Amino acid sequence: MSGAVDHHAADHRVWDRRGPSFSHTRNGRALVLGLAAVTMAVEMLSWLTSSTITIGSFGLSLSLVPAIVLLGVLGPRSVGRARDRDRLVPFWIAMTAGLGLGVTVFGRTGDLVDVAALLVAAVDEEVVFRFAVPVVVTTALVLLRLPETASRRIGYVVAGVWWVLLPGHQAQTEGVIELITYVAFAAIAAVVVARSRALIPMAVAHCVLNVITLAAQRGEITPGARGILSACLLFLLIGTFAWPGDLRRRAADDEDLVTDTIIDLRDGQVPSVERDGLRTPIDDTPVDLRDTDDATIGPSDLRRPG
Repeated sequence: MSGAVDHHAADHRVWDRRGPSFSHTRNGRALVLGLAAVTMAVEMLSWLTSSTITIGSFGLSLSLVPAIVLLGVLGPRSVGRARDRDRLVPFWIAMTAGLGLGVTVFGRTGDLVDVAALLVAAVDEEVVFRFAVPVVVTTALVLLRLPETASRRIGYVVAGVWWVLLPGHQAQTEGVIELITYVAFAAIAAVVVARSRALIPMAVAHCVLNVITLAAQRGEITPGARGILSACLLFLLIGTFAWPGDLRRRAADDEDLVTDTIIDLRDGQVPSVERDGLRTPIDDTPVDLRDTDDATIGPSDLRRPG
């Protein structure tokens, strides 16, 4: 029969969606949470004992060691997601220019290593106070049966207050304006990381902001220029990773790094994400998409492996 189709001889095509990365599995999340707890504990020890690691002209917290390890375990998740990829171009151009300003300013006095120190310090602070502390506090509160959304917000607030009270920040707080500046930056940083997971971009922006501040203190730029550059940097940061109009997202994407870490550690609960009082299940199980007749994939073609 000329119109017959030999299904056994038909082209057999299989599309396999990759399974979740290790950091998305239950064991991976437990490892991330454990590293976060260690990072938080080392930061507290460094704070209480005033112990530091000296890099260039700066004394950095001991937590930078576990923080970098934690960042490595998080992997690509910490790069974040911009809802509009076109916005990444002006953002990274501005960050490159800011780092170039740092190289120029510190290079004149032979202190180029200070640029690296500022970058490492920014990475440490962002990992500790925008992830490690919030995730540990949030997990503790969730295990005490507090609502997840409220627990997460409390975690970010605790981390933000701690960050504002760091000795170096207190030394630079001479009045209400400086205090408001630090509080505002802590809030913006928390919103950026919560909405986009952009730990690494946030750390780079933090470093550039410190470069601008030190350039003003050294007389390389005027206070007015410092204010304008800082405002532009924060606008780019929010516009790229935390613009309010970008919150329309798929349910599976609608969790931050904190939620993504604690989500499977609650015994007896199905992995899910809570937004605006609604809880949506999240399934990380890999799916095989099989089609033996044609290139069209329908609902009936979605089957669990095994």
